[in-house]
Amino acid sequence: MSRAIRRGETIVPVLNQTDTIGPALETGMPERIYGLWPVVAPIALALLFIFARLKFGEHGFLYEGALTMLALICYISAAVLFVTNLFVKENVLSRLGLWTTALGYSFGLSGWMMRWIEAGEKEQWVAGKVWRYFPLDNLYALTLGFCCGAVLATLIIIRKPKYRMLGAFSMPIVSVVLTLGICLGNQIRTLMPILDSYWRPIHVSIATLAYGVCLMSFGIAFAYLLKEGIRTDALAISIGLFGVLVLCTVGQSGSPLGILTHGAYGASLVMTSNNEALKLRTILPGVGPLMVLTLIAIVGFLTLFIANWQKKDANIDKWAWRVFWGATALQAVVLVTLFYQITHVENAVANVPGYEMAYFGGTLREGNSIDPNMNPTVGAQAWVGQFGDQLKVGYTSDPVSHGALVGLLVGLLMVGLIAKKRDEVNQSLPALPLLDSLLYRTVGVAFPLLSMLLITGAVWANESWGRYWGWDPKEVGALVSWAAYAGYLHTRISHGWRGRRSAYFAVLGFILVIFTWLGVSFLLPGLHSYAGV
Repeated sequence: MSRAIRRGETIVPVLNQTDTIGPALETGMPERIYGLWPVVAPIALALLFIFARLKFGEHGFLYEGALTMLALICYISAAVLFVTNLFVKENVLSRLGLWTTALGYSFGLSGWMMRWIEAGEKEQWVAGKVWRYFPLDNLYALTLGFCCGAVLATLIIIRKPKYRMLGAFSMPIVSVVLTLGICLGNQIRTLMPILDSYWRPIHVSIATLAYGVCLMSFGIAFAYLLKEGIRTDALAISIGLFGVLVLCTVGQSGSPLGILTHGAYGASLVMTSNNEALKLRTILPGVGPLMVLTLIAIVGFLTLFIANWQKKDANIDKWAWRVFWGATALQAVVLVTLFYQITHVENAVANVPGYEMAYFGGTLREGNSIDPNMNPTVGAQAWVGQFGDQLKVGYTSDPVSHGALVGLLVGLLMVGLIAKKRDEVNQSLPALPLLDSLLYRTVGVAFPLLSMLLITGAVWANESWGRYWGWDPKEVGALVSWAAYAGYLHTRISHGWRGRRSAYFAVLGFILVIFTWLGVSFLLPGLHSYAGV
């Protein structure tokens, strides 16, 4: 018998024998229906936008790009409102956060569906295949769906006042994810004929909803760890390690140490004809040195926090947080400088260094774009001389780098604010049993969705490629993510795990989901790279 059952965990809610069915329906049902308005109303508004687009065409903000930007503005606003409400107990802030989230969802959902209409109109609805244009043609469209799934899961949970504070942990992540998605570029790509199947919208739609629920479960797990008493310096160490990973891997082509190799940040050049990023970078003045300073500050507060882990010296702790806030300020300056330089590059090709030319020449030679016997640097210079007028720098140059840098700043701010107002945050959160139960239920929803994701993906793969499973990196990533959530449920049901250990399982599962969604697409080549980014 499982430990969960032996310990008396309630598997099915117990009926209150003193209640009768009639009064329960009379008093409970209207309240429940009214309580669903944060979910139903934005969907209805999104449908209104879609019908207006079909009736009147592309007028005003009735196109995907504008609606997505409006959604991002709403998500950022909701994140600020919810995070502020953690420290300032005002009901108006939580209500505004809920309304803003709901409005953002209506913009996000309608924008995502507008892409369906725009893709069909682009090809004049070839052969009447409506499902061919379902908005999941590349990673950008998948990201829109991912955000819609995450916000839907958030609305379902935070519509109840006792859980509303959890929006402070999901909406900042959604804002970062959608920012990264916008940096991917919203080009509509022609679907490969081999993938033109009705299984595509089924499989990828399940993926967007599953990933969205996983994001919400991560937010609940993080809230549980805070309420349970995880040390704030542990949070600072975690975000510091993430910062070291980010700053040591961005800005250089083919270099394992990123900006540390040359002390400069390079932005990928993009071909204007197809908006494809090349493995050729131009140096953005001032960004690299600022990143090096930020990295030094991060390593500094990491060293201090680790030294203070056992000693618990108040003076070391004070200096560690001072350096932490210094690193946060530097990271903000990095982002301002980065985006300023991106928008003010006049001659991008002129700032391409020799080592980047050599690396790019090697890739050209591997692709047989230049003479194999030609010196890589000379070959790259000749290629750039021919196509240089078609190269540019923009927000789509390095979407993952931009998203990671924005995510680092958001993470630093969140950890810093939580550290300064830890008692207020803990008082704002629901009780531990409520959070633990809610986490269990969200993982209980995520797991069957991930299972359906694997099953429908296998059926689609067999239809397209003639095999159910091929150990493609994306397939393996999805399987490992599924195994992590299966481990959560197994350890809880069979071994009675709950609390902090279960929360760590949910955190690990979401990290694996993020790697499957994003990391595999950029780092590991495979069949799932068919749609580009």
